Amino acid sequence: MSILFAIEQFDYAFLQAIQTGIHPLFTPIMLAITFLGNPIFWVTIAAALYWRGQENRGFFMMNLVVFASAAAGALKYAFARPRPSPTDFKVMAGDGYDTHGFPSGHATIIAAGFTYCYGAIEKYWKAIFVIIVVLVLYSRMYLGMHYLTDVLAGLALGIVIGKLNIIAKNKLFHRNFKPSKLEDELVLVVLIAIAVLAVMFLKSFPMAGMFIGFYAGFFLFKEMGASQSILLRKFLAAKYAVGFALLAGIGVIGEGIVSIGFILTVPQAFLLYAFGGFWISWLWPMLFEKGFKAKTIA
Repeated sequence: MSILFAIEQFDYAFLQAIQTGIHPLFTPIMLAITFLGNPIFWVTIAAALYWRGQENRGFFMMNLVVFASAAAGALKYAFARPRPSPTDFKVMAGDGYDTHGFPSGHATIIAAGFTYCYGAIEKYWKAIFVIIVVLVLYSRMYLGMHYLTDVLAGLALGIVIGKLNIIAKNKLFHRNFKPSKLEDELVLVVLIAIAVLAVMFLKSFPMAGMFIGFYAGFFLFKEMGASQSILLRKFLAAKYAVGFALLAGIGVIGEGIVSIGFILTVPQAFLLYAFGGFWISWLWPMLFEKGFKAKTIA
């Protein structure tokens, strides 16, 4: 018996064992937990950082999502390992265009986020973060989306990407990123472009649109030499409320409102998500600064 066959048999048996614990009360919880490994969740984190006036922090957080999505997607395409079959397991979630399972994209992203943020969070929260990572990995198997080796490979890949993003941030964080003055940042910008193209090639068109829109707005913002006010909490809360409300609307429309038969074409979804990315990095920050003139802490 070959090693690969033995691994597949173990994966199969392990997933069966995991799914013996399926319970109607647990399933909604697992669906909520698994969202923590969704790229959209980490895009909202990038947006929150960006709207606080921490544009470079938001930029590097978005880079984390881009590189994790591109790397996991490329390996999925290379290995082309099928996900667990609905005929053998109870599959309770779906990733739309994505039919391959190795490595797990959710595991990759949550592991990358954990690795990247680990040094910046307090000891107490680190323990909680570890638990969250484990729960996300477990949720992918509980929901019938991945085998054990899928999530372990995603975990390893995410750790590598998180560490690489830390290196890039430490080297380039204080750069101004003006397109007209790109120097050392140019390599990173080229890598970002390649990663976004990879995401698009792997048929993640809406997310590729989101990334393109974000980077277009970010570099325009930097080229203009624009800045955002440091806001009092009530004004920051208002900025978040309106900004995320529009993003939520984009997400609902982008996924398609099936109940009324409204489903976007791929080009329409791409443009809608591109607008969402541009909204995060340029349009909403500029509208808020120019239109509301909120008070600052200073």
